[in-house]
Amino acid sequence: MHEVDLIAKQISPQYRLTVYLQAGAGLRISETLAFTADCRRSDFLRVRRQVSSKAHRGDCQTRFVPLKHRAQGEYRDIPLPPFLAEEIDAHLREWGTVTSSGLEVLFAPPERAKGTMPTATTYTYHFRKALKDAGIVNQKGRAKYTPHSLRHFFASTALAAGIPIHEVSRWLGHRSIKTTVDVYGHLVPASWDRCPALRPEAPRR
Repeated sequence: MHEVDLIAKQISPQYRLTVYLQAGAGLRISETLAFTADCRRSDFLRVRRQVSSKAHRGDCQTRFVPLKHRAQGEYRDIPLPPFLAEEIDAHLREWGTVTSSGLEVLFAPPERAKGTMPTATTYTYHFRKALKDAGIVNQKGRAKYTPHSLRHFFASTALAAGIPIHEVSRWLGHRSIKTTVDVYGHLVPASWDRCPALRPEAPRR
């Protein structure tokens, strides 16, 4: 979590929340950038859409598209940890929302009257710069992580806390649990090692 906090501290202030939405709720960066005020519920997030790869263009007609592997109108709910609720509230107090395509979005540049949106591509510049400013780089001086790494952090942390992998799969929005098992199965304690603990008591005579 230390490196996550460093990235959040170094990234452009308006994007601080994006770091925690990915690391604390497992959102894809395209879902994070499409985050709207109504996604925040009392104790969970309801994720409905992702931003189009062309959303930064003034002539883009459809800035928001359905979630990956989902049809129009489908959504997924994710538990909202207290620290993330505080980050969302702090962002709204500081930055408010901007209307884009009829939605109250959190990360649209307020100075752009047309309501153009940041995309995964345009956001990556800010993310890489934050890592370099924080000194989180590899031996070649390049950013050590990508935005998707924060999603991996969320999944790894959830599994380490004992959350069942089928729940983590649902929160991540994977098409099937097989995808989750293929990527994160090695983080789940092996059944082979746990089997001896399941020995039943000897029957009473």
